[in-house]
Amino acid sequence: MIPEITSFWSYALLGLGTGFVSGCFGVGGGAIMVPMLILFFRVPYHVAVGTSLALIIPISLAGSGTNFFLERINWKIFWACCIAGMIGAVFGSIIMQKVPAFYAKRAFAVFLVYSAWRLWTAK
Repeated sequence: MIPEITSFWSYALLGLGTGFVSGCFGVGGGAIMVPMLILFFRVPYHVAVGTSLALIIPISLAGSGTNFFLERINWKIFWACCIAGMIGAVFGSIIMQKVPAFYAKRAFAVFLVYSAWRLWTAK
């Protein structure tokens, strides 16, 4: 199914902004993509999370490729986090499907606020 042209350009703008923030700050995009999909596009929480996770692949490949050529990747950290992260993502995705969206959204919001506070106050 082809999205409406206005929806396509709105989503494309969201993707552009998410990719830019991801490239600048190294966030996976979920901190931007999930709230935007829920608040502005009225996408259900679990669909927003799934969509955001699928978008990590192309967005992170673009940023990772750039950082590879800039020699800014620590491969020891990469491999340890890669293997464990894939296992965690499988279990997290399965478990989160059992959590009602109401509670999942609030837990995500608390996580974002806590992360922002820690980053703001870090020396």
